[in-house]
Amino acid sequence: MEPVWLEQCADSTFGNFVFGIPILQRWGVHKVILVTSKRHLPRAKLMGQILLGARGIAMELEVVREKGRPGNQESRWKTALDVGRSLLWAPISQIIALPCFKVVPLRDFNAQAWPAQSYECEGPYELSKPKRRKKLSL
Repeated sequence: MEPVWLEQCADSTFGNFVFGIPILQRWGVHKVILVTSKRHLPRAKLMGQILLGARGIAMELEVVREKGRPGNQESRWKTALDVGRSLLWAPISQIIALPCFKVVPLRDFNAQAWPAQSYECEGPYELSKPKRRKKLSL
């Protein structure tokens, strides 16, 4: 199996979890590495603990340093909203799984065509290798 896959159904971090978790379960995955930046860590970590934990998938964190134009700082309201949505979705996800059929190996992803698809990203980032690995098991 390819080490990195790209799910192309979601348009948010919450959506990445909602569409990605059924794919992981279908593949029999029991542990994932969640790669995020320090600025997005609190929200991504909490959402992962709730949504992955509800499905019995362990999570390890890989925190990468952003270079170049800094990303946005997550607001407490955005974090609270996504944690609330996660708490609501966790029990619902036990009986409903939203399918995503647009999953490609990262090596097949066309990065040149991506900006033309009207998808907005917070900025062009260059991510460095992490200084250290933080581990989190659920």
